[in-house]
Amino acid sequence: MTNVPGPPIRSRTPETGERLGPIEVLILAAWCGLAGGELEVAARVIPRAFGATQRLYLMTRHFVWLVPLINLALFLVFGLLLSWAARRWPGRAGWWSPRLLVALAIFPVLTVAFRGIYLEAWLLVALGLAFRLAPVLERHRLAARRWLAWCVPVLLGLVLLQAGWVVGVDRIKQWREAGRPRPPAGAPNVLLIVLDTVRADHLSLYGYPRPTSPNLDRLARRGIRFDRARAAAPWTLASHANMFTGRWPHELAIAWSSPLRGRVPTLAEHLGSLGYATAGFVGNTIYCSYDCGLDRGFTHYQDCVLDWLAAARTLKLVDEPLKTIGWLGRLVALPVPTLVTLSHGPRKAAPVVSREFLDWLSRRSEPSRPFFAFLNYVDAHTPYLLPPGVAEPLGSPPRTDAELRFLSEGWTPANARQISRTARMLAIDAYDNCLAYLDEQVGRLLDALQRRGVLDQTLVIVTADHGEGLGEHGLSDHGESLYRPEIGVPLVIVLPADRRRAPAAIGEFVSLRDLPATIAEVVHPGKRSPIPGRSLLPPRHAGPARPREDDRVVLSELAAPNPADPNRGRSPAVRGPLIALAEADFVYIRNQGDGTEEVFNQRVDPHELANLAGAEAMQALLRRFRDRLEQATAPTPAPRDAGTATRVAAAPKVPVP
Repeated sequence: MTNVPGPPIRSRTPETGERLGPIEVLILAAWCGLAGGELEVAARVIPRAFGATQRLYLMTRHFVWLVPLINLALFLVFGLLLSWAARRWPGRAGWWSPRLLVALAIFPVLTVAFRGIYLEAWLLVALGLAFRLAPVLERHRLAARRWLAWCVPVLLGLVLLQAGWVVGVDRIKQWREAGRPRPPAGAPNVLLIVLDTVRADHLSLYGYPRPTSPNLDRLARRGIRFDRARAAAPWTLASHANMFTGRWPHELAIAWSSPLRGRVPTLAEHLGSLGYATAGFVGNTIYCSYDCGLDRGFTHYQDCVLDWLAAARTLKLVDEPLKTIGWLGRLVALPVPTLVTLSHGPRKAAPVVSREFLDWLSRRSEPSRPFFAFLNYVDAHTPYLLPPGVAEPLGSPPRTDAELRFLSEGWTPANARQISRTARMLAIDAYDNCLAYLDEQVGRLLDALQRRGVLDQTLVIVTADHGEGLGEHGLSDHGESLYRPEIGVPLVIVLPADRRRAPAAIGEFVSLRDLPATIAEVVHPGKRSPIPGRSLLPPRHAGPARPREDDRVVLSELAAPNPADPNRGRSPAVRGPLIALAEADFVYIRNQGDGTEEVFNQRVDPHELANLAGAEAMQALLRRFRDRLEQATAPTPAPRDAGTATRVAAAPKVPVP
């Protein structure tokens, strides 16, 4: 009997079973890249849209299309390698390829959607799911190939739609702005410059012995200097939200992990409704980004630098390895600037922010339309390192790698009471150098505006969002207390040339909360504004140094300590939310958790060393502060045009994230 050869019998062992071919592996790689990227975007967007915390994205708004597109490129490279391996070793490589691709597509989605769980655990889950799904593809090779080949262009089209949506929103904003009536003739431009992490008492503007702020000194000689300006919060987002809305942090329910929410009117929205061109340019790409809600009302808003590294780091598969390399780099002594970039991404330096603003001024289609521009400079923030090639103008620069590492890693977690005087002076020198560099950049910007003939037509405000602890009270960094180093900020207001008054120095306590009301009053005197607060400008008949006595509230709040825990649990806010009031010469600080009270006379005790709360002579003052605190934090209805009601917690309850 003659044996007729039949079709080969295919077993399903790893060595000889049914396998995806090289082309199918490549198609699967493209699909996994796009589908995994879209799922990663959904894992970020859905909790933000429907979750109670609305956690921050911490990346450029272009991530909605960058993530799937970069994921596609990454998977195609990996797919080409696996496709070659599947052709070379069809047994083992053909079996492993779909499982690895599916696992790598699932793993980032799990880590983004479910934070707080070890990455290794999710990697095992992703591999388990891949080992279940891959055999399904292998059993239906032809159907899977047709379906994947159809899905890839559909998903790619979806990515293009997402990119068009981001760009289209910007175009719609520009179209709406161009259609608004212009402000009345003579309306000034408005330039709000916020120096991130700059404390007032380290500026020569306020008597500091080092010449850290000669350009601010020069600016103040043309305007009004406020000697006791106080931020509403010792950290960036809460303070900026206060400056943009005129509302206290407890009214806005601002938390470290969530953005400015609700429909409380912002300064940019108000000025935009008056016909102003609105634009923001920020160096702090974490807590000043669109992600935090601070872009509301701005037609043009530049936050994250969209270079190749920032774009790639929107992807979890790229960002996590870079952070790991940065962590391991400390063990192998990589250069400090490299470690900072790997761990946190590139910093947006002051010259970049200034150039973005000046370029926007040059490109405007309606150059005669008055503008409101907001600039945030972050160069004084930790790790207090100047850009490469910039000479340190003051103090002793860090000379060794050990000193650089102390600034970038060891300064903030170290107990400021235990480090040596030499080490503390190294940090102070570095911080002062950053202040002097920042002041120089502000001076260059103002000179550029003067050359363009813009400065004299502009209301210029220079302030800071908060200060910085440099060892006082045993604390460093910020977002840790309501003491003067973190709350006392500079404030200079210079009116346009046609409205300028004699230079003045205001010695009373004032709050940055009243900045938006001040701006609204200057740009449109007498017009009712949806922004609460009262103008900081003294009456025209007041003397240059005469304080204005009124019942305004100067409040500061900290609902929870810095989540980075720079002081390793030594923050007073660990015991409970903090709230402070300033009046006359006194500052009152109360811990809402344990009821601890502190009273300092800043006129005779500017460093807040002597707590007067226990003195018999202070009891009447304490009762007055307690009463004012109850009034200041009592529930108040939101304005009718705010859209939704704002819930305000009554003292002693302050929201904790």
